[in-house]
Parts: sequence; C-alpha cells; structure tokens
Amino acid sequence: MFREALAGAPARRFFAAHAQSCLGTGLSYVALPLLAYDRFDSAWAVSAVLLPDLLPAILLGPLLGALVDRVGWRVCASLADVLRCVAFLVVMNAHALPWMIAGAALAGLGTALFHPAALTGLPRLTPGDRRPAGMGLFSALDDLGLTVGPALAAVALVMVAPGALMLGNAVTFAVSALLIGTLRDASIAPEARDAVRARVSLLREARVGIQSLLERPQVRTLLASSTGVVLCVGVTNVGEVVLARDVLDVGGSGLAMMVTAGGVGTGLGSLASRFTRGSAWLWRRAYLIGLGAMVSELLACAVVDSFWLVIPALAVGGFGNGLALVHDRLLLSDSTPESLHGRLFALQKTCVSLAFAVSILAAGAVIVLGGVQLAFLLSGLALLGVASLALPRLRAAWPRPTALAALPATR
Repeated sequence: MFREALAGAPARRFFAAHAQSCLGTGLSYVALPLLAYDRFDSAWAVSAVLLPDLLPAILLGPLLGALVDRVGWRVCASLADVLRCVAFLVVMNAHALPWMIAGAALAGLGTALFHPAALTGLPRLTPGDRRPAGMGLFSALDDLGLTVGPALAAVALVMVAPGALMLGNAVTFAVSALLIGTLRDASIAPEARDAVRARVSLLREARVGIQSLLERPQVRTLLASSTGVVLCVGVTNVGEVVLARDVLDVGGSGLAMMVTAGGVGTGLGSLASRFTRGSAWLWRRAYLIGLGAMVSELLACAVVDSFWLVIPALAVGGFGNGLALVHDRLLLSDSTPESLHGRLFALQKTCVSLAFAVSILAAGAVIVLGGVQLAFLLSGLALLGVASLALPRLRAAWPRPTALAALPATR
C-alpha cells in the first residue's frame, strides 16, 4: 500500500510534508490547552482557545472550498500551512488571552482551508488504482500524528516549556508550506478548474457549487450519513474521560491507554483500504462495515464495566472510524467531477464540524442527566439508526456488480 501511494516523486514530497506537520499537530493538541491554562489559570481559557479550531470550518467552509476550486489545491494547501505557521508563532508569544484566541482562530482557518485542498489534490497525486492507497495513507498519517504527537509531547515537556512545542509546530508548518508550494511535476494532472474560470464572486461560486453538489443523490446520502455518524460518535470525546474515572475507576494512565487503543485502531482502519481496490461498491461495503464496528464500540461501552474489555472495544471502534472515513472520502470523490472537489470536501468539513460541536454539547448534557453509559447506549442506538437509513440508499447508488451478484454466496 505504501509503495503504491508513494510511487510518484510529487506524492512522496506531499506525504513527507504531511507526516511531519501531523506530528506537530499532535504536539499542539497537548501544548495548546496546557499553555492557555498555565498563562491564564482558567478552564475557560482552555475552552476559549479550543473552540476557534472548529468555527472557521463551520462559518467559512463553502467559501474556502470555492477558493480551492478557483485558484488550485497546491496554492491553497501551502497558504493554509503558512497561516498555521504564523498562528502558532502568535500563540507562542501571546501573553493576553485575546491574542491567544486570535492565534487559535487563525490556526483553525488554516486547517479549514488545508482539509479540502489536500483532499482535492490527492486524486491527482495518486490517480487511478492508487487512489485508495493515497487516501488511506493520508488518513493514517493524521491518526499517527494524533497518537505519536501527544506521546512525544509528554516526553518533551519534561525538558522544555509548552511554548517551545508551539515553536516546533510552527516550524513543521513552514516546512510543509515550502514542500507543497514548490511541487512542480508534469506527472501531476492539470488541475480541473475550467468550470469555474469565470470571475464571479466567491460567494456565488460557493452557492452554485453547493447547489450542484446537493442535486446528486449520492452526495446527499453521504453528507447526511457522515454528519449523523459524527453526531453519534462525538460522545466518545467527552465520555471516555468520565467512563475511565467514574465507571472503570482507572487513572490518567488508564485513560491514556484507552485513547491510544482508539488511535491505533483508527490508523489500522485507514490502512485497510489496501484491501478495497476495485469498483466503488467495495468502498461502499467497507464504509458500512466501519459503521457497524463503531456501533459495536458504543454499545460495548454502554454495558461493559471491565477496563480490559473496553480497551479492545475502543480499538474495534477506532478501526471502524478509520475504515469509514477513508471510504467515505473515496465515495464522495467518485461521485463528483474534480472541478467541484474543493467545495465538496469543504461542505463535508462544515457539516461534520458543526455536528461535532453539537455532539459534544449534547453528550455533556446527557452524561450529567443520565450518566455516561446511558449516553453511550443512546449514541449507539442512534448510530444504528443512521446506518439503517443509509444502507438502502448506498446500495442503490453503488450496487453490487451484476457478475458478482450472480455468483452463489459463500461462507
């Protein structure tokens, strides 16, 4: 799989840039809230610097997607990394909370721009049969960064202050901007932006693009499904902490093991795309298998009181998360022309970011009112409903090939 994804020199350069910036992102997941708490001694300060990471995608996602389709994915990806580099330099030197919030918001803007830009560029860097490998490796690097980065931060914080980790993160984005911005190779297919050459307003381009996307039943089904999934699984981000402390009675090390199990599972699920090369119906099947694995995780956390049984359940759920995420992206890109990919993935980012914010708030309310295991139970049943509603529509959009359907089923 790695050999396929890294077959071209431009792809190798892109993935090298992404790998080291993902490690920097993992460092910042620990260092940013710690820096906010150390400097301002308030939990509200932590919330104030974490929330801006979601807001740009929610408020500006479609406009950023139209920008990607207009000026090209490489320009936007390198610009996004420049924004994130500047943002973390601002955060590192901010001694007033408004400046730190401004830096965090700028970083969120960069992330909201990089996501659709990178996903638009991947099919060009890894075309044809290499596309699943490229998508899988991209997601696996994200997962690896969020698993290894915090571990590296734990070691580094013994020797350096959180501000030094912010500097390191800024450097990784500067390197990424340089590597991606200087990609020049004839083997990369020309960027398909002919359909949006007319210089209408960016807002109009965003609106027209979204209308065109929502006219496609496959896109509507996948956007609704992925939004519903995030609404359901967002409980894990809040519930894991409460489950570890109040139900399983394990400390911080136990919680770290739970988070690591989910992260390792997610990475393996992303890499499993090596087994789904072929027609899009295989991607559809893998997506549904991923949803089923996430349902099993949520229901297990609702009824199991053993730490050593919860760990494998979280790994299975993480595997399903990675498997579903990669194949969701593959199905989406297969459903639309390249000229709409920027707006497509930006719209998806907007939907899931909003769903994630709502899910965190709803999960907190349910946990306070009924307990953490009730929250996991309701989320698991809701996700089962989402999968059941999506199943017939996905089967209609990507049916089993006739030649295979004619064969007898095997056990």
